[in-house]
Amino acid sequence: MKNRLEIARKLLRTDGLIVVQCDDNEQAYLKVLMDGIFGRDNFVGDLIRKTKSTTNDAKTGFNIQHENTLIYALKKSEIHLVGKKKSFDKYRNLDNDPNGAWVSDNPSARSGDYYFPIKNPYTGKVDYPPENSHWRFSERRLADYIKSGKIKFRENHAKNQRGFIFKRYKSEVRSEYNLLGSLEGAENKYMNQVATKERNRLFGEVKFDYPKPEVFLFLLIEATTNPGDLVLDYHLGSGTTCAVAHKTGRRYIGIEQMDYIESIAVRRLKMVINGEQEGGASKEISWSGGGSFIYTELAESMPSFLERVSNADEDACTFLWNELKKSPYTSYRVDFNKEDADLEFEQLTLEDKKQILFNIIDKNMYYIPLSEIDNEDFVISEGDKAMSKMFYSRIA
Repeated sequence: MKNRLEIARKLLRTDGLIVVQCDDNEQAYLKVLMDGIFGRDNFVGDLIRKTKSTTNDAKTGFNIQHENTLIYALKKSEIHLVGKKKSFDKYRNLDNDPNGAWVSDNPSARSGDYYFPIKNPYTGKVDYPPENSHWRFSERRLADYIKSGKIKFRENHAKNQRGFIFKRYKSEVRSEYNLLGSLEGAENKYMNQVATKERNRLFGEVKFDYPKPEVFLFLLIEATTNPGDLVLDYHLGSGTTCAVAHKTGRRYIGIEQMDYIESIAVRRLKMVINGEQEGGASKEISWSGGGSFIYTELAESMPSFLERVSNADEDACTFLWNELKKSPYTSYRVDFNKEDADLEFEQLTLEDKKQILFNIIDKNMYYIPLSEIDNEDFVISEGDKAMSKMFYSRIA
């Protein structure tokens, strides 16, 4: 984890955030590791995600139902969490109030100085603040509220119902967002089983470890980024992060080294463009499709060489051994000048020779680095060169 987090830190903007999730077994170790890399002062918070209702291991008598989501900033002083967007679905304007949509609010408070009767002119009902409470407004303000419509008397009401409605207007809400709380993800809709069902609807019976539902990524992305921001997921997996980023109008980069990327993540993003409704985020934002993405693969520098090793006989192994002595694919840790190195190699079995050849190849050279894109030893089309230079220049 350490080297990956160090690289990730270099990719962050000064107002950027990194989010890493782990289970309870590793949370303490990950926290200390990230404190060392990002600084304790840059720890933003730990968002708890409910993963299950019960565990299969009841031997200890302790039921672990959550995972931890550690959030760090590059510079905490420069970030501003957007927060969780408030829902205004309950705001209505059934009485055509000129002040706009409203919901019924609580007119009382635990502390204050205002305690007086409020009489309903239609029914005669008299209301006082509840026991040990006070009204949130004075008698003078009451008259203003009645005149403006903020307080509306009920013409009919139940016996135990307050005789008036105290309105909170949508226009009075100062922010469309609530602060992101550490227990925001502790609801059943964020559990693993929700993610599994979601994934099965998309792909059929496909197993992935550590599933996360789209609504959890929606919560994170909405609370930590703005539309147009860039989201990087360098363990793309089934593509949940990029799918949600696409639906919410964020730019994104997803990286995956497993060979299922085309059949899972790329396929999923194509579904997103076509307006899929199986992911939970689609319903949250009324997703209807659209947009585009570019899928590219790193240019391999030595797949043919590895194939030659796999198919080599005794003579071919000796040839490849000598070829590797002057090859850029060789690991710097290999000393071909060691006394009797050639003799020791020749005395190995064919399978051992192949294993040695595999082991001494520098795996860091498996892909062509950008710095070598114009090297004539690598056959790269002009189109691929132009695409690569454009891509890296845009994310630099």
